[in-house]
Amino acid sequence: MKISNRLKVIASFIKDNSNVIDVGADHGLLEIYLLEQNKANSLFAVENKIGPFTILKNNLKDYKVDLSLSDGISEMPEHVDTIVIAGMGGILISDILKAHKEKLTNVKQIVVDAHRDNRLVRETITNLGYYIEKEQIVFENNKYYFVISFLKGHKKYSEDELEWGYKTNKDPLFEDYKEHELNTLSLNLVKYRSSERATKVGIETKEAKIRRLMNL
Repeated sequence: MKISNRLKVIASFIKDNSNVIDVGADHGLLEIYLLEQNKANSLFAVENKIGPFTILKNNLKDYKVDLSLSDGISEMPEHVDTIVIAGMGGILISDILKAHKEKLTNVKQIVVDAHRDNRLVRETITNLGYYIEKEQIVFENNKYYFVISFLKGHKKYSEDELEWGYKTNKDPLFEDYKEHELNTLSLNLVKYRSSERATKVGIETKEAKIRRLMNL
């Protein structure tokens, strides 16, 4: 079946024979793809609103996927060892995992695709007892996404790695992302300088962030 490149990258990160929960499964395209690729041992798809859940249920009616109308990982079965959370903001992803961190005991891998606040995601999940296995930048719909795989374990990261990713400066798309991000940070700095809330410390902090990124 035809799916987005972003979903293909997410699927490629998932270990073979995993027991997967997909939080915010949307239309169930990832589930169908994983089944067609014989990638997952079992699948558990979650939506928290009745409208999207009804669509999900209809799309997956002919597939062997367990479904749940619930929040986050609150109803996650104990046998699940892989969590996928994609297509939402980093704050929400972090809140979902922290709200039921007792459920993470048997979880070996967490794959995320946050639409914003990737630093927060990296900080939250590493603080929950995981390390960054790998990341990949995906450019889709005129936006850069970071697909990140975390595995159980511990590792310390630099400020740059938390901010812009673990070894992402070796990614083929990093230079394009870097140029885009520098433009965004520079524009934000110009706006901040002219705002009433601008402070010397604030300006220096933003300038330092730009210099750090330029040096990557």
